[in-house]
Amino acid sequence: MRHVGILDYKKKGVESYVGTLHEKLLKDEDCRFCGACAEVCPTGTIRDIASYSASDKWDQLIPCHSACPAHTDVPRYVRYVSEGKYDEAAAVVREKAPFPHVLGYVCNHVCEGECRRQAVSDPISIRNIKRYAAEHDTGRYWHHKGKQLPDTNKKVAIVGAGVAGLTAAYYLRKQGHDVTVFEQQEKAGGMMQYGIPSYRLPRKNVDEEINYILETGIHLKTNHRIDDVNALKKDYDAILLAVGNQQGRILKMEGSDASGVLTNLSFLRQVAKGQETGMGEHVIVLGGGNVAFDCARSAKRMGAKDVHVAALEARDKMTADEEEILEAIEEGITIHPGVTFEHITTKDGHVSGVGISKIASFTFDENRQAVIEKVPDSYELIAGDTVIFAVGQSCDLGENKALERGKVNSIVTNEENGMTSIEGIFACGDAVYGTKSVILAIAKGREVASSMDKYLGGDGDISEVLAPVEHINNALGKREGFGYEERIQPTIVAPDKRKDNFNLVNLGIDDDKIKKEASRCLQCDLRCHITHSKIWSEYRKEQE
Repeated sequence: MRHVGILDYKKKGVESYVGTLHEKLLKDEDCRFCGACAEVCPTGTIRDIASYSASDKWDQLIPCHSACPAHTDVPRYVRYVSEGKYDEAAAVVREKAPFPHVLGYVCNHVCEGECRRQAVSDPISIRNIKRYAAEHDTGRYWHHKGKQLPDTNKKVAIVGAGVAGLTAAYYLRKQGHDVTVFEQQEKAGGMMQYGIPSYRLPRKNVDEEINYILETGIHLKTNHRIDDVNALKKDYDAILLAVGNQQGRILKMEGSDASGVLTNLSFLRQVAKGQETGMGEHVIVLGGGNVAFDCARSAKRMGAKDVHVAALEARDKMTADEEEILEAIEEGITIHPGVTFEHITTKDGHVSGVGISKIASFTFDENRQAVIEKVPDSYELIAGDTVIFAVGQSCDLGENKALERGKVNSIVTNEENGMTSIEGIFACGDAVYGTKSVILAIAKGREVASSMDKYLGGDGDISEVLAPVEHINNALGKREGFGYEERIQPTIVAPDKRKDNFNLVNLGIDDDKIKKEASRCLQCDLRCHITHSKIWSEYRKEQE
C-alpha cells in the first residue's frame, strides 16, 4: 500500500507475529510513520496508543488540522508544497483564511505544537511552509474566483477593520450582502497595520491582502469612528462590532502617573505611523507577552541605549513566543523573569526607574486576584527614564450603555451565534475574548459571518472550494534516514544587522530547502482515505 516495505510476518519458534524486516526499531528501518499498518492490521494487534471514536478519528489522527482554530487542511497544503505546487497550496489555505501571507509571518502556529512528527524528531515548520506557498502564489486558483452569491439587498455594518472584522466582511460579501466597514484609523488592518512591528510583518503584504478582500465589493470608510453603534440600526440590517482591544492598560502603582509612562498599543501605533513616541534612552517594558517584546525590540530599533523587560511569569512560563524572547536577548535586551513590580520611582515628576522583587510563588485566589509571595531581600531597582506598560489591553467602544459588558470592558456575546445583548448587533474578535492571535481572529470572523448570514436569511454555509481536486499518491516509498531528518530552520538576519532598523528579520526557508522540509510531513491524513478493513472477529461474526 505505501511501498515502504519494512513490516512482514515473522516466526519465532511456534509464535507468529508482525515485525520489522531486520528486527530493528521502526525509525532505524526507515518507517514513514503514516499509521497505515494500524489501519489495516487484520488482527487489531497493531494499534494506536490513544483510543478514539469514529466521530473524532480525523481530529485524533490529524492533530495539526484540529489544533488550527480555522481548521485549515494542513497536511494537504504541506503535501502540495513538497510537490512544488505552490498555487494549489495557497488555494487550500485560502479556503479557510483570507490572510495566508500574514499568517506565514505571524501565525502562532499552534499546529506545530500538535504535529505528530515531533514524536519521531522535530515538528514540521508549518508556518514557514505556508509563508513560502503564499510568497510564490500567482492567484491562479482563487483570484477573482470562488464563491460570490447574488445580492441579497441586505446591508451589514462592520465596526473595525482588523483581522476579525475584515474576515467577516469578506465572507458576508461572498454570501451576497452589502457590507460597509468603518475604521477609525487612516488605514485598515488593525494590529496588523498598527501593532505588530514591520520587522516581523511587512506592511506591503498586509496592504496587498486587504486589497484582495476589498476587491469583492466591500465599502471601506476610514478615519470614521463609531461611538453610538445602536444608531447604525436604522440604516443596516445587521451590525458587527470587531473593534479589537485598542487601549493599553496601566497598573495602578506608585509613580504610574509620572511623565515617561507609556502604554503598549499607543507606543506601537506611534512607531508604525512614524510619530513621536515620548520614549527616552533607557526603557523598561513591563509584561511578558509578544506585545511586550514587540515594544522592547521596537524601542531598541528606535535608538534606546538599553532596554529591559520585566515579567511576572518565570522564564519558562512567559507567554511570548520562544523565538521572540531569544531574538530579543540576541539584540541586547535584558530579561527579568519572575518578578513583581513594586513601584515606579520618579525624579522631578519624571520616571527614574522601576523597583522589582523576585517572586517565590504566584497564584490566583477565588476572585482571580493575584496572590504573590516575594523572595525576601530580593528588591532591585532598574534605572530608566521610560516605562512601557504591556500588561494587557481593553476594548475602546465609548459608552454604548445598552451593550452588556464583561471583564476589562469586553463585549458579552451569545456563545452560539455571537450576538450581543442588542438584537441584530453581533461582536467577535479580541473585544470579546481578549488579545489572542491572528488565526483565532480569522476563525471567529468566519464563525460570526456564518451566524450573521443565517440571521439575514441565508443558510450560513460560507464554505468554498478553491484548490483543484487532489490525486493523492498513496505510495510513500522508502526513504533512507527519514526518521532522523532534522527540521530545517529559516534564515534569520544577524543581530548586529537588524537591531537598529525595521527591516524583515526572518527571511524564511531557502528555495532549495522548502520541498525537503515539507516532505518531512508524515502525511497523517492519508490514513483516513483507506477503506475500512475488517478485523478477524468481524469475519467470524459474518460467518455466524
